[in-house]
Amino acid sequence: MLKFFFKKQLNNLICMQQSQIVKKINLTDKENQILNTIMQFRNDTNIQSVLRIAGGWVRDKLMGNESHDIDITIDNMSGEQFVQKMKEYFESKNIKVSGFGVTRLNPEQSKHLETACIKILDQSIDFVNLRGETYTEDSRTPVIIVGTPEQDAFRRDLTINSLFYNLNTQEIEDFTKMGLQDLQNGIIRTPLDPYITFKDDPLRILRTFRFATRFGFQIVEEIPKVIALQDVKKALKTKVSRERIGIEMDWMLKSSKCLQGLNQYHQLGLWHIIFELPILQQHQCSVKVDDQGKYHLDSYECLQNLYKLKHFPQFQNIYGFESQEQFNFYIHLCSICMPYEKIIYKKGKQMESAIIYIVAESLKMPRKQTDDVFNACRLVEQFKLLKNEQINNNFKNLVNFLLEAKYLWELIIYLDYLQEYMKNPDTSFQFHQEFKNFIYSQNLQEFYNVKALIDGNEIKQIWNVEAKKIKEVKQNILIWQAMNPKATKEDLQQYIQQNKEQFVVNQ
Repeated sequence: MLKFFFKKQLNNLICMQQSQIVKKINLTDKENQILNTIMQFRNDTNIQSVLRIAGGWVRDKLMGNESHDIDITIDNMSGEQFVQKMKEYFESKNIKVSGFGVTRLNPEQSKHLETACIKILDQSIDFVNLRGETYTEDSRTPVIIVGTPEQDAFRRDLTINSLFYNLNTQEIEDFTKMGLQDLQNGIIRTPLDPYITFKDDPLRILRTFRFATRFGFQIVEEIPKVIALQDVKKALKTKVSRERIGIEMDWMLKSSKCLQGLNQYHQLGLWHIIFELPILQQHQCSVKVDDQGKYHLDSYECLQNLYKLKHFPQFQNIYGFESQEQFNFYIHLCSICMPYEKIIYKKGKQMESAIIYIVAESLKMPRKQTDDVFNACRLVEQFKLLKNEQINNNFKNLVNFLLEAKYLWELIIYLDYLQEYMKNPDTSFQFHQEFKNFIYSQNLQEFYNVKALIDGNEIKQIWNVEAKKIKEVKQNILIWQAMNPKATKEDLQQYIQQNKEQFVVNQ
């Protein structure tokens, strides 16, 4: 199956990619101005540098795509030295420059070499010297040496990212002799033996899948064979920080091609490395390491079944999301995380769901995303209880659900539908649709933003309750407001005078 995945429709894909690749770099007017400014400085100061734009910008321009990520290599000095001379030159000409700075070494952010930047026409341009790299066995942080263009090209992750655009000659340079052809044919290949490339820096494994997924390119057969090796998987697990894994996964989860990319993670046995569960003894995970494989398989199958839904959620029809990417992120990550919800582990003095561990620790996602994903998965069970009730006769549970779910309420409906579909592919979407229709008909889709018509101080005075009871009263007030959407504060006060006891239980 895996071999078929990497070979299928190769001829069609090659034909498609050939029609997209151009033979030369076509510069925009702004790019022309920027590069002419840089070359004017070089020629006026006679510094004799050979300047080359490297990597993604060259690839994207040859594919006919625009790119604003311009990285320029220098052959005879550091990026900092070059930019400092450029800054002094511009200032001597009374030309305003800004954005001057140096990014120091930061391996956690994949900054293995100091990079200098300067803004030209309000666009940041990075400068770095050509380099070669050597690695130690236990780290993906390289030892940097000043290199040749050939060394710089071969140290890169993929041949399609190893191309240069020489500013001096205005020519495309392909020092690996494979980059242009692979770009033309839609091929993902490493410049060196993939075993060397991936053992040196295992993050390149994830980047390989990212670019293959993004462009729909074919991965050469040698790559999955190497990734399947246990020592390569171990290198990915031990040498790459969770922050870097999280950055790569953030891109994948936001992509509409997420399943295509993560399918490869599953087939090559990387799922448990990416979505790592608590394994240390102090975590006291409720599921032993040897038994965690079942949950990882369920997680993959949950994502797989998401794309089989007869009523697949469409971003433009889902409430609460600002972009397709934001919606993709949540629907994909929630689908992946749902099977882990019942696993618990010890976090400090408390027991928490493994979902929190996966999102916060394994993927290093921000607190808001962690809370949102956990709550969405948790509230699926609360939604199931609502399905067994006459909603229009029981606003209390409905309002409590909406207040907890916030803008994720409609996403949760689809997560429940996904769970039902996995049990029975013929399951109907009718109830879920009727629930959605009811929420909109009652104008409750943004009810989580509604404020109680009377505040905490007024509640305390009216009911003479302790602070811990105020929340309960306020909740009941919101339920009343949901049932009486056009009511004013005066209407509420009048109702309270006659039905005060309804708002407090066991006063």
